[in-house]
Amino acid sequence: MAGASAGERLIGWYGGVAEKNLSTRPDFVRNWLMLGFQAMRGKVHLAPYGDLLPSGNHGYQLFMDSVVGALADFDNAVVTSIFTPNEIFHALGARPVTAEAVASFASGAQAEGGFIAAAEGRGVPETYCSYHRILMGMATSGVLGKPRMLASCSVACDANNLTFKTLGRFWDVPHVYVDVPYDVSRDSVLYVADELREMGRAAEGAFSRKLDEGRLREACACSERTMRELAATLPTRRGRYLANTMTIDMMEMLDLHLSLGLPECEELAREMRRDFLAASPYEGVNLVWAHVSPYFLESLGELVNTSQTSQIVASDMMFESVTAGEAWFDASSPYEFMAERLVRSCFNGPATRRADCIEHLARETGADAVVLFCHWGCKQTAGAAQLIRRQLEGAGWPVLVLDGDACDRANCMEGQMSTRFSAFLEMVEKRKEAERHGS
Repeated sequence: MAGASAGERLIGWYGGVAEKNLSTRPDFVRNWLMLGFQAMRGKVHLAPYGDLLPSGNHGYQLFMDSVVGALADFDNAVVTSIFTPNEIFHALGARPVTAEAVASFASGAQAEGGFIAAAEGRGVPETYCSYHRILMGMATSGVLGKPRMLASCSVACDANNLTFKTLGRFWDVPHVYVDVPYDVSRDSVLYVADELREMGRAAEGAFSRKLDEGRLREACACSERTMRELAATLPTRRGRYLANTMTIDMMEMLDLHLSLGLPECEELAREMRRDFLAASPYEGVNLVWAHVSPYFLESLGELVNTSQTSQIVASDMMFESVTAGEAWFDASSPYEFMAERLVRSCFNGPATRRADCIEHLARETGADAVVLFCHWGCKQTAGAAQLIRRQLEGAGWPVLVLDGDACDRANCMEGQMSTRFSAFLEMVEKRKEAERHGS
């Protein structure tokens, strides 16, 4: 770790302790990691970051509260895939937590290597998504306890079915899988709505309590308002300094899935719009980021984190439903409302839907370019990358397709990625400067 900061060295030591004890003392590792997670949760509340906007700190705090709260109360948790609607679980008073959030916590503690090795030791192939390898390593090593149930959907990857089915058997807990048809139609929505009703019944059995339909409608109404507020932030991001980071962008994206349906998530979206409207003008390069980001790579982060030269203005994973069109159902029909969000997601169906979404985000935010990050093991993104690139470049936006790993440090060629990213930003800046001067 030559050249690492004192903070990095401390976290590296902390993660190393977890890795060394993983095979023999999983209970110690669980408590050791929770000690660090709780400390970080306290830190972001007691000492917010001065270089972030209030909404950035709020998003950080909400993420820490949500994930640390779920890990600390895992017997009341449901492990979900990222696009699975969580309003049912919020209405039940359960704690949803996604595979991506759990894996990101392990990666943030620099302990991902041990969990990946544990998963591969049980036959999980190294070509598998790193988020899912970390989750499976944490589960099979005994570091994660047993949740009440698992819930996943076919949006957006095959791993959602394979991982959750395997862990359902390993933990001996119920697993509900929602298969989402590709076609955007009322029939597709009604089909998925029935699947979500079945998920609700399974959740009632798993948590041994009755689902209050009134609370579910309230959660969906809150989601509806939140999504409206979130979409309204898009034009406010145009030409404004967002003071964000790769980490904050990822956390806010996860907030707007994990906590969707809760009042604090609605307030986060509302606070974003207030902050961006009041933000200072921005002359640097504005990027739409497609897919997840390798937030732990400092050389990349230095180029966009609270930077006056380049910033991320939106990501397709946060706004996957903004180009969905006029809705057929509202929150008064909660199951149909949640189902329609899944069916209309840009991550469902052909890759052109995703390209259309990214193009919409770039246009609404006045973005200068797009970065499409192909996370290791994500066959959907890798397979669609060149199609998306051609469509966006044809519409006038420069695109960088960047291959890497968003949670496994050992699987990233940081130097090469940083060089390509830096050269791309320099090219976009020169193009922007030429446009400014009308040449």
